[in-house]
Amino acid sequence: MERYLIILLLLISSHGVSAQRISRQYNNVSMAQALKELNQLQNQYTVNFIYNDLEDFRITTNIKNKSVPDAIEQLIGFYPIRMTRRGDVIMVECTHKTRRHLTGKVIDETGQPVPYANVLLLSVVDSSAISGGVSNESGVFVVPFEPSKVIARISYVGYKPVYRTFSTEQAGIIQLQPDALKLKEVTIKTSRPLYKQTNGGMSINVENSLLSKLGTAMDVLGQLPRVTTNGDNVQVFAKGTPLIYVNNRRISDMKELTELKSDNIKSVEVITSPGAQYDAQVQSVIRIKTIRRQADGLSFRNDTRIEYNGKWTGS
Repeated sequence: MERYLIILLLLISSHGVSAQRISRQYNNVSMAQALKELNQLQNQYTVNFIYNDLEDFRITTNIKNKSVPDAIEQLIGFYPIRMTRRGDVIMVECTHKTRRHLTGKVIDETGQPVPYANVLLLSVVDSSAISGGVSNESGVFVVPFEPSKVIARISYVGYKPVYRTFSTEQAGIIQLQPDALKLKEVTIKTSRPLYKQTNGGMSINVENSLLSKLGTAMDVLGQLPRVTTNGDNVQVFAKGTPLIYVNNRRISDMKELTELKSDNIKSVEVITSPGAQYDAQVQSVIRIKTIRRQADGLSFRNDTRIEYNGKWTGS
């Protein structure tokens, strides 16, 4: 009887630990401070990190009834930070360890914070991409960089991009101005995209936002947080070339993204921490869900190209 009682107590204790959930509100606190508190709030995991490496990254988010690993994933968001879990030990580290971080805040024309704005740092020599990041829910961004001087490109769908050159780590407040989309003499004004953090990434509502008016799926991807496009090339910053799916079907030709119209896209999910269902080599995934089913069949495409270099040429 005593043996059974001990086993029962162990089972109850084990269940209590595994059931630990986290609910916390963080408002513009450092990542290091949030992780330190998270480590103290529970006894299921040991959270290890280097305080100085993460102190500059600011957190504004509301965690509701999540497991410890999921809570940390939400804290990380789109920051260049990686979480590694081994048993009951969680290691959190910055993937771009530099001595300098460009820090600032993005606001709109009314002074309200702009969350999920893209911040791309470019070389002053050849305008090549050096580093990148995304503003958090309070509009604050922290982007690691090495050069003594950089060009920052801050952009958000529906707003004019801002270019600034910085030689210090403080970018200050950057205000964006609206850039109404014009189609055939008609000015289009729709709501901002609706962003929702998911396990391992973020889901973007395209159907009910300005993104649906951009033209093609490739145009939409070029406006998403941490995603850059160049011709038929799509990259997720610091995560390389993503696997791209349309309605759970992996695309075989990048031209499919120029044939898929933006007004037929329901949502896009950008996954920067793919789970076990993907190969270990996969660093990022983009999943596109359409409003209407994309059927297999015959399609037609017509391209026109005109250039002038001393004389007109075309194809």
